[in-house]
Formats: sequence, structure tokens, C-alpha cells
Amino acid sequence: MISWRTGLTIALLVGAIASGWSVWRQSRPVDDGVLKTRPDYVLRDFEITSLDKQGQESFTLRGPVLQRDPADKTMELATPVFLVPDRDNRYWRINAKYGVVPADGSQLQLRGKVLATSPADAPPATRIETEQLNLFPGENRATSAVAVAITRPGLTMNGHGMQADFDRQQISLLSQVRTRYVPQR
Repeated sequence: MISWRTGLTIALLVGAIASGWSVWRQSRPVDDGVLKTRPDYVLRDFEITSLDKQGQESFTLRGPVLQRDPADKTMELATPVFLVPDRDNRYWRINAKYGVVPADGSQLQLRGKVLATSPADAPPATRIETEQLNLFPGENRATSAVAVAITRPGLTMNGHGMQADFDRQQISLLSQVRTRYVPQR
């Protein structure tokens, strides 16, 4: 027969072991994927000017948040605003809901309510609206594979797919193009 003191000692020992194990388990970080997806750096309320190989401005990027994923080296942008100079150093302004910059930095993938407007002093005033735009800043061009609307004074064009050259102010819709022309008075 076990005395009550021996029973109490065994119960306290089991309780101490269980408490110690519980504290040890909670003190270790749990690999639930949260730590793997945490950005390795975050910029807030930033402005970045990127230069090309000749030291000329390639684009300026402004936004409230930029964060980089350490696993694949991509950067995510919240409500980015890009200012892209044309060959005469006039700026196209491009806004989007969000953007992604792949690790190689060769293009900027803008998504959600993308709006590009031509320089104010470079007629005709041009407005490009789409849900997806891939911007190639080193080449001053952009592409889209989805529906695009282009508006100029007296002219509205809608189509599917687009190629744009900002230096030449040339924009081409690729398919299903509909145009509406209203003469200016």
C-alpha cells in the first residue's frame, strides 16, 4: 500500500513534469509558415528613383508600403504610383491598386484599377485604363493581356490586349477593338 505522502509526491512530480513540458513547448517558435512569409524589409511612405545603365532616370516609384519576400525575392507594392519619363523627360503617371516586382526587376506587374495618364504638356491627353499592366521601365514600354480602354479628346477605344511605347506615345490595342469618335467643336 502506498502512503498518501508518496501518492502526493508522485502527483506533484507528474504535475511539475507536465508544466515544464508545456512551458518548453510554448517557448519554441512553431513552424506554421508565418515566419517563412514574413518580409525581410518593409518601406513605408517611400519614394524611389531608379536609374538606367546610363545614369538617367528610368522611373520614380511612390507608395505607402513596399515589402520584400525573402523566399523568392519579389517585392509587393500597395497602391503604387509610377512616374515614367518619356524621351523628352515628360512624365507618364501610372497608378494601380497593387503591384509586384519579380526578383530580376525586369518588369513591374501592376494589378487592379490600373490608370496611366500621359504628360499634361504632351498632347493629345491620353488615358489608359485596365486591370493588369506589365511595365518594362528599361524599355519605356507597357503591355496588357486583358481588356483595355484608351481615351483621348473626342476618341474612346476599347480592346483586348495592348502594347504601348511611352517614348513614341504609340499605343496599340491587339484584338476586339471598338472605337468611338466624337468630333471636337
